[in-house]
Amino acid sequence: MTPPLELYKYLSLDRAQQVLGSLQIRFSQVSVLNDVDEFQPPYRGMGTREVIEEKTKQRFEETHPADIQRLYSVLPKDKADELLAEMVSEWADTIEANFEKNVQGLYAKLDENFGLLSLSANPTNALMWAFYSDGGRGIAIEFDSQHPWFDARRDSTDSFRHLRPVHYLADRNPDYFFTATDDDVLYTKLEAWQFESEWRIIRNFNDAAVKVGPDLYGKDVLLFDIPADTIKAILVGYRTSEAQEIALRNLIGNNTRLKHVFFKRIVRESNGHLQVQVLPII
Repeated sequence: MTPPLELYKYLSLDRAQQVLGSLQIRFSQVSVLNDVDEFQPPYRGMGTREVIEEKTKQRFEETHPADIQRLYSVLPKDKADELLAEMVSEWADTIEANFEKNVQGLYAKLDENFGLLSLSANPTNALMWAFYSDGGRGIAIEFDSQHPWFDARRDSTDSFRHLRPVHYLADRNPDYFFTATDDDVLYTKLEAWQFESEWRIIRNFNDAAVKVGPDLYGKDVLLFDIPADTIKAILVGYRTSEAQEIALRNLIGNNTRLKHVFFKRIVRESNGHLQVQVLPII
């Protein structure tokens, strides 16, 4: 699915000044996000018993080929088959018993190694301005979603490093751990979050430019360099003051790499709807 041409990052004024001043932006651990169910879909178990045993046997054959060969070299085939089946069954018992531990281990691994940048396809959503842009006092950065920085996938199967849409469901029906897809885990939320119109990109923290922090949650803050030409415009909030807008214009104007960036203002109409107004160049 191709993203819209422009995507938006809602920010408070303080954060916006940091991002625009350094041209670095945080990719956040999933554990600090607002949705406590992020990356934690409901599961009804590891899988059917048949699938668990099949995957267990496959894994053992991949990791211990010499042991398998030795087993069949010292025992008749029927006896070796029987013994292998018994071992697989015991390992499957252990996997099922450690189900919760395995799920939480995956969540912890994702949280430790990967961060996500959430962007919105909608620049005029009142809830987004209220929740993520300090009640309309902040800004939204308009990004060029077609810039190569937003598509660094390694191959066609890569679930990371490129923009992906979030899918919103009325209910997240429990699935088996072994059959859940990357979309189920990484790019699916409940309909309650649909107002965000979210597209996200997930990157490995090894690619971060700077590590600072900790933040209020005790987590490292991993900042990634933003190419200046990914930024197209600054949308000034409907409650951002004139002085604050001038400060933003000076910040942008003093950076030769951002000379191309222009300004827009979010206007709140009498009926409460928000509109985008392009501002003149000063």
